[in-house]
Order: sequence, then structure tokens, then C-alpha cells
Amino acid sequence: MANTGLLICSNPFRLLRIFPQIQRDVQSTLYVHFFPIPKLDKKTVRHRFMMIDAYKNLSPMNVDVRILLCGLKGTFDNQIATKRPVDVIFYDDHIKSEQLHHVMSSLSNKSPNCKTVFIQPNDACSSIDTKETTQYDEMENELYESVVLGGTFDRLHKGHKILLSTAALKCTKKLTVGVTDISMLNSKKLKELIEPCNTRISNVEGFLKDIDPTLEYEVLPIYDIYGPTIHDPTFQMIILSEETMKGGELINEKRVKAGLRPLDIIPVPLLEEDKTTSDCCEEEEQKISSSNYRMRLLGTLLKPPQPNNNIPPCPYIIGLTGGIASGKTSIANHLKDLGAFVINADTLAHRLYDINQPAYQEIINVFGPSILTSNNEVDRKKLGAIVFNNKDKLEQLNTIIWPLILQRVKSIIESTKDHNIVVLEAAVLLSANWQYHCHEIWVSIIPPNEATKRLQERNNLSEKQALDRINSQPSNCEYVKNANVLFSTLWSCNFTHIQIKRAWSSLLSRVSSIH
Repeated sequence: MANTGLLICSNPFRLLRIFPQIQRDVQSTLYVHFFPIPKLDKKTVRHRFMMIDAYKNLSPMNVDVRILLCGLKGTFDNQIATKRPVDVIFYDDHIKSEQLHHVMSSLSNKSPNCKTVFIQPNDACSSIDTKETTQYDEMENELYESVVLGGTFDRLHKGHKILLSTAALKCTKKLTVGVTDISMLNSKKLKELIEPCNTRISNVEGFLKDIDPTLEYEVLPIYDIYGPTIHDPTFQMIILSEETMKGGELINEKRVKAGLRPLDIIPVPLLEEDKTTSDCCEEEEQKISSSNYRMRLLGTLLKPPQPNNNIPPCPYIIGLTGGIASGKTSIANHLKDLGAFVINADTLAHRLYDINQPAYQEIINVFGPSILTSNNEVDRKKLGAIVFNNKDKLEQLNTIIWPLILQRVKSIIESTKDHNIVVLEAAVLLSANWQYHCHEIWVSIIPPNEATKRLQERNNLSEKQALDRINSQPSNCEYVKNANVLFSTLWSCNFTHIQIKRAWSSLLSRVSSIH
């Protein structure tokens, strides 16, 4: 199997006939080069934009597909420059031998053993050749020296590629791309999984330079919906998705007020998500979006576990943690049903408060007899009201309790003989540094507003009391940073089950390879 391939194709509407035949032969990246049409007429210009439809036919592909723009823009010269070395060149029956030779000699970055492979398009899909959509027919043929667009651009998918490619196709000189910084991400689903801004900027810039190295690019962070669009007089046109047309109108209103020429606006239709794949769930958006991709990361291995020589390989210990009311116990119960041995650190902690238990007298010595009930038992609600409003008091309590809990946990694990997998459910796992006693860390998160709502309903707390408890623990970002596997119980029980099954199946493979 080749790592990187280059497909030379005669037109965008043949792609669906060709892609299924080569997807098994390319592992990482597939470049697509449409051989340039010598005469640039109105139909050719329309084809420039119809080529965007080509990305719609890429759903069978599990590789990074990049459609090169040189042929379609008529800028094809003596060199085809790709970032990644090409291992194999595919061509269809419409490509003449002299055209193939020309591409071979013009390709500047190919591996030493680069080979050519002829692909006969699948006749069963012959109707694709003549099928031409008309959604771009009414698009103006005008090109622009200075084009601008913006977005989050998290984990570049084909929707992003369509936006960026459309902008590059319409641009003749400079393309400016605004990438939303952290201040604009609060409303995003699973915002904690969004790539860092500098990573997204680098990915956008790398993609653009790969598909069209002839343009000047400025990719910069933006901190509001306008970015530089409302004060830069050089901008002429803006590319938007159909759902953000209102934003384009607001930009033009501000430009007019500032005495600037309004921008021409080109909307790009949204792509519908193919929900027939096993990775999809009902809760995903109907459109292709980064949110959907982030949801599909739930229950998968985000980062491989590091070897831990401090503990024996068996049983394999999963530290399950997350914010308060994030659904940890529900997840733990499902894992128990699947065969894990579950230890609940909170339950162990509660037992330590009992009379004649190790923590009992020490807690009274520190917090006084006012925390006791009429039966001389520790009133955890009274104790909680004290510690969740005073960080020093909380630290004092943790200093007493945490070592005792860990001691109990170790004792239970040592006595567990019939289970290869142990799940330690502990809200304080990271705060107590117990992650070093686990092989992997699994985390459950929900948005703070949802946690507040759940806490108020479950524990009959005021909003302030709920927020005090949430603010006393690590942030979701801190949890995610330490997670090998991530869950969220924000959606349906069915989707939570899907995440857990994903994680469990993957875990069994890892554990079996160890043992």
C-alpha cells in the first residue's frame, strides 16, 4: 500500500467511478490533479466551481484527499509541487500518454520508487460522467485579487476543504483566513477537544499552500466574528457557508458605516452528513461539521497510555474520573456489567467517616463537634458546607482522607484475583495524584451549566452552592489534558452506551496484547 498517491483525472464527475478502486491502495494522502483544459471559456470557469462537488464524492475515502487547483485555475506551469512525496500516480482512460509523461516530469516531490497505475472507471457508475450540477451556474465568473474567509477549522474535513478551495479558486493574489481563537469557542460542543489555535492555523496554511502554492496567504487568529474584515479596505470578496450569511451582512453594514466598499459574498452550500456509517450517532448534526468529528472521538483512545512500572501489569487499572455530576457512576456501572471490577472511592471515603473508623476522630479534632449529628455521626452535609466554601479547610480534610482511601484501594486490588480489569472511580483522582497508581485515565465531562443543573436537582442545592462545588475541582480542560479516553453523558443513554462499548472493545485489545 502506498502512503501518498496522485490521481490524474479528466473531470470532477468521474471521481465517484474511480475513488472506490484506489482507496485500498492509499494509506495517508491522495492528491487529485485535473489535467488543465487549454481554452478558458465560460464553461471552464463554471467547472472551476463544480469541481467543489468532487469533495462530495469522497465519503468512501478514509484518507486525506487534496484537490490541486493548478489545472483548474489554468496556472499549471512546469511544476506540480506537493508537500508529501508521491509514491504512486493513478490515471484514467481519458488521460493521454503525453499528458501522463508531462505530469510525471513536472511532479517535483515523488518517491524514488514512484510508479504509475492505470485505473479503468467503473462502468456501473457511467452516469456520473455526464451529471453536472447547476448550483454554481449562476455564480459570477469574476475573480478577485483579495479574498477573505473565517472559521474554527478544527480537524480539517471536506466541508472546510470546500470553503478553502472555493476561496483559493476565486482568488488571484492574496487570501486571508481568520481562525477563531479560544474566546470564540465557548458555545462549541466539546470545546475542550478543539485543537489549539496555532495547530489549526498551521493546518489551514499547510493545506492552502499544498493545493495552490501560487497565492499569498495570511492565516491569523481572530477574537470576534468580524476579524479584519470591517477595517481592511483591500478585501473585495468573502466566502461564507450558507448558515453564516447573516454574519456577512453584518460585516458589510459595518464596512459601509466605516466608508468602505461592501464585500461581494459567495455562499457555499453545506454538505449533509452521511449517517449510514457506524461512527455516526443520532445526536450528530445533519451537516458535516467538526462537532460531529469531536463526538466520534468519545470512547476512543485519545492518547496511548504511558508505561507504568510502579504497578504490576495485572490487574489492569483504569482510573475513572471527571467533574461532579458528569455521569462517572453511570459509566462505572456499565463497565461493571461488561466485566470490570469497580471500586468507588467515594463510597470508601464515606465509610471512613463512621465512628471507630480511622478518619473519625481526626476530623472532629480539625473541624470541631459542631459537624456531628445527635447520634455523634459525622454530618457530611455540614462538613461539605464548610469545606466547599473554604479551600484551606478542604485541603485539611483531603490531607486526612486521601491517604486512607488510597490505602483501602490498594488493599482491595491486591485481594482481587478474578478480574483482569479494575476500574477505580474517583472524583479526586487527579487532585490526589492517584493517576500514578493507574495504567490508564478515563474521564467523563459535561458543560459546567449542565453540571450546575444536575447538581441542583440531584442534591437540592442552590445555584451558588452547586457552582462552589464545581469550582473546587479541576476544569474540564484539565481533565481532558490527562485523559487517555474521554466520555460525555450530555446526550442520550444510547449514545453513552456507544461510547462505553467503543472504549471497552479497544481496552480488551490493549489488555490482551499485554497479557
